[in-house]
Amino acid sequence: MNDPKPSPARAQGGTRPGDAGRRAASRRAQRYRHALGGMVAAIVQERPRTTAAIAEELSRRDVRKPRGGTVWTPADLHKLLRRLELEAESDP
Repeated sequence: MNDPKPSPARAQGGTRPGDAGRRAASRRAQRYRHALGGMVAAIVQERPRTTAAIAEELSRRDVRKPRGGTVWTPADLHKLLRRLELEAESDP
């Protein structure tokens, strides 16, 4: 049985090829989530709403979800808000 050999960079504590691209994509996704969070806050400021009403408003405005698509559901909104909450908790 052949065991895969670790790459020289990995064996010396380096990173794998593509790690920089993944980190950059993660930072872009985080910035987009924060922009969406600001948009949700603005919608709520206009008039307090349920998550279903906020999701409907985001869909009406054709706001793209983080992974694409423009039809928002209350579950999509819950996921976004939970992710933002977790990110806020991890910030120093």
